[in-house]
Formats: sequence, C-alpha cells, structure tokens
Amino acid sequence: MTRTPLVTVSTRVMSHEIGQRCVDAVQKIFPDFLVDVIPAEDEFPVKRDEVELVSEGVSPEHFLELLGKQRILDTALDAMSLNIHGDSTTFLISRQAALSGKVAFVLETEQTVGGVIQVSLQSEDLIDWMQEATWHPGRTDIPRSVGDDLSMYSDGAVSEWFDHKGRATFQTED
Repeated sequence: MTRTPLVTVSTRVMSHEIGQRCVDAVQKIFPDFLVDVIPAEDEFPVKRDEVELVSEGVSPEHFLELLGKQRILDTALDAMSLNIHGDSTTFLISRQAALSGKVAFVLETEQTVGGVIQVSLQSEDLIDWMQEATWHPGRTDIPRSVGDDLSMYSDGAVSEWFDHKGRATFQTED
C-alpha cells in the first residue's frame, strides 16, 4: 500500500463573499479543513481585501468516498494528474458544487461561479497512490494509469472510448 500524500487545501475568499459559507463548502468535501481566522461578514461597502484560507495535512478520505459515490473515479484520476510534476500535483474543484456535497473538477483555464478549492498533493509515490485511490472493479477489464491513451486531454476534452457504433476505440492487453 502506498503512503497517503500530504494534502494541502486552500480557497480564496473574495471581498464580496461570506467567509463562513466558503469554509462550509470546503468542509463538505474535506471535513477536517481548519483555519485560524474566518473573514467576518461586512456591511456594504465592504472594506476588506480577499483572503486566502489554507489548511495543510488534510485527510483525503471523505473526498475519495465522494468520488466513488459519484462514480467519477476515472475522471478524478485524469483531473488530479493533469498538473503532475515530479512528486506533487495541484487541481481545482468547484466551491459551488462542494456546497452541495458534490465534487466537480475545474480546469485552470475555466472561469467558475462561486470560486474554487485548490488541492495540492505531495508524496514520493504520488502516481501509485492516485491510481490505487481511484481504482474500481471496471479497471480489471479496462486498466487505467496516469497519462494513458484513455486520459482526458489537457483542455478537458474527453478521450472517446467507443465509436458511434459502440465499438471500442482502444486495445486491451489479452
């Protein structure tokens, strides 16, 4: 079994946002996301600047459970590995979706309503951990790995697994 990576979770609270709602959204995905100070709700006109909230050493367990429940483990493997560099990776998830207890990955080039949650993972065996953490029984028939031919493209476009007649567009090792 590979070692769980160091997980750092952060979100930026803009001056017009309610700090507690932003924290609540993150905690629906990462329940042990803890910060020292939550920006206070201000009266109009708001005079505070944006604030970055960061928590290091967060458990990925609930996040991984949600990925399984939503049946997006292959998407998660692809999204989490898009920005992998050596022993670390960073990816974004929608804070608006998180408020509903859902995980929705956001590309760095996308503008999203409701802000984003940035997740950084660091481990010497990160690739192995991501593949194990997102494993599901379907991988017995269609094996997946980081950066394989079935991965989504860097712009988020899907890699088609089947043509319009339902025939597989990939080769499995038999």
